[in-house]
Amino acid sequence: MPTFRADINPDRVANDNRKRKKRTIWLVVLAVLCGLTAVVYFQTRYYLLKDLPSLPDKRTMWELNLQPNMTLLDKDGNQIGHRGPYIGAPMKLGQMPSYVGDAFLAIEDERFYEHAGIDNKAILRALFENTRAGEKTQGGSTLTQQLVKNIVLSPEKSYRRKFQEAVLARDMEAILSKPEILELYINRIPMGPRVFGVEAASQKYFGKSASDIELAEAALLAGLPQAPSRYNPTEHYDRALTRSKRVLSRMVANDMITLAQMEDALDNPPVIVEDAEPLIDENLIGYIFDMVAEQAPTLISGEQKDLIVKTTIDTNRQKLAQASLENMLVKSATRKKVSEGAIVSIDNATGAVLALVGGRDYKNSKFNRADQAKRQPGSSFKTFAYAAALEDGFTPGTVRIDQPTEIGNWAPENYTRRYRGPMTLREALKLSINTIAAQVTAEVGPTQVAALANRFGIKSELRPEYSLALGSSEVTLVEMTRAYSVFANEGLLRHTHMITEIRNTSNAPLYKRRSVAGRRVYPVPYARQMTSMLRDVIDTGTGHGARLGKRQAGGKTGTSQDYRDAWFVGFTAQITTGVWLGNDDNSSMRKVTGGLLPVDVWKTYMRGAHKDVAYVALSAPDPNIDDARAQALASFYETLGEAFIQERDMAAGGSGGQSSAGR
Repeated sequence: MPTFRADINPDRVANDNRKRKKRTIWLVVLAVLCGLTAVVYFQTRYYLLKDLPSLPDKRTMWELNLQPNMTLLDKDGNQIGHRGPYIGAPMKLGQMPSYVGDAFLAIEDERFYEHAGIDNKAILRALFENTRAGEKTQGGSTLTQQLVKNIVLSPEKSYRRKFQEAVLARDMEAILSKPEILELYINRIPMGPRVFGVEAASQKYFGKSASDIELAEAALLAGLPQAPSRYNPTEHYDRALTRSKRVLSRMVANDMITLAQMEDALDNPPVIVEDAEPLIDENLIGYIFDMVAEQAPTLISGEQKDLIVKTTIDTNRQKLAQASLENMLVKSATRKKVSEGAIVSIDNATGAVLALVGGRDYKNSKFNRADQAKRQPGSSFKTFAYAAALEDGFTPGTVRIDQPTEIGNWAPENYTRRYRGPMTLREALKLSINTIAAQVTAEVGPTQVAALANRFGIKSELRPEYSLALGSSEVTLVEMTRAYSVFANEGLLRHTHMITEIRNTSNAPLYKRRSVAGRRVYPVPYARQMTSMLRDVIDTGTGHGARLGKRQAGGKTGTSQDYRDAWFVGFTAQITTGVWLGNDDNSSMRKVTGGLLPVDVWKTYMRGAHKDVAYVALSAPDPNIDDARAQALASFYETLGEAFIQERDMAAGGSGGQSSAGR
């Protein structure tokens, strides 16, 4: 039988048990609440910070959150083309009037220098004003938060993004100084449709740099970031002007300008210019832009989205090349059944492309006939057969007989279907005689001719067949022009290039072309002999229409079978230029030879291209081989050739007029 202690009070024990039970319950409830709070906290934190990007380094910030864009500069650094969003060159605060930065601070963030990325006072003020007005009339975001929103975060509107914006704004304030943040802001903030930054906006709306804008213009630009489309001055000038007046009043309130300065600005409102961007027409630059856009990424490391590319293009020569081609096509397209053409012009001293026209109308056809089209070069390829022959022991005075010729199953014929008998290689090239070019190729070997052309920079596949000398293998105009420049350079091949420098939008250098010496691919004596022979083609041969007055030039005509292609490639001491004419469907033109329309285009361009260019003679003396035996042989063959020619002309009852063979 249980016993009870007399000093134990059952009621008190029961009461203690109830208290312990309640305490346990409260502890459990508290634990549950703490657990729930922790779960909610961590879930909320996870939600708010999920996918929160890290701020990149200073350099990368200039390129974030923009669509890829590329700006093209000509050889003098002038802007000639742009694709993608328009981003102006970065401007330092010290490069602009002080009121430019002040205008943005006055309207966007008056307490910019007082907060650390988040302005609690501004948030409370905006909350109060918006509540009183019943709608959103003010924002509480700092300039730093706006910058984060535009260059780092997505345009999503949510509390989550707002929270991330505040976190990153504080991080940015720890990484960048206040002036750096302000510079980044005014250079990257949207200021119109696809227009970013104060320099781009100033060029577009006022036609001048931000370093030169007036107070009224700065106030107008400062009013744009709140709603770039709504306040776009080219479409809503009155609305933008009203906004700028508010900017000026805030500047006065913040002691940034005086009342007199504001009144002067109001009395002299900004003038918006039309088409202020210093670009040339897309038809003039489109083919070049495509080539540069393909080449530029291969010259830099990493994935750079925003590039400023300085090219070798000479704007005046580019315009001249396009006009020379277009004017000829306007006159002759219907009459001669020719619809397309291309031009390539190269600086002999550097290999730089001065001008390139890939077709008549880039807007209608993006196909680049200068670089992508492979066409038969006709007799313009004979030059390489004769160049290979000189290496094989021939001389310009070597004599061969122009007569019906059979090489295997192939029987080449002359353009005129006439035969002239014995003649030197010099005269055969000058008159574009097919039979002798074929004989020389057979003697030297088509493989040797192809190998020489490859050395000269022709990368297209060349079929080693006897008809190669007459242009049976397809090549591009860029290749032919580059190869001909070897003669003007006395046997040196210089790399053809179009890009000299690449920078990003923060003006940091990404690539700079080094000066590269030409590569010796042909002996100097032979190069001079070939230049002399090609001079004869222009002076008294099939290319006589290309004569440039007193300025020496060499070159060669070319016409493919059935008049499908017409070429002229020629050079002076400074410039080598190639011209091609034809039709995209490979249909025949109406008896257009290389000695006709292509020569006209070439001559028109080259005359203008050499304006104000000093005269320099070609390195093309008479046969100049240092070896005494070679000189004696050259003299013998030259004398023998002249005797044959004189005898032929006397037998024909004439004095030896020139053929008009245009191939």
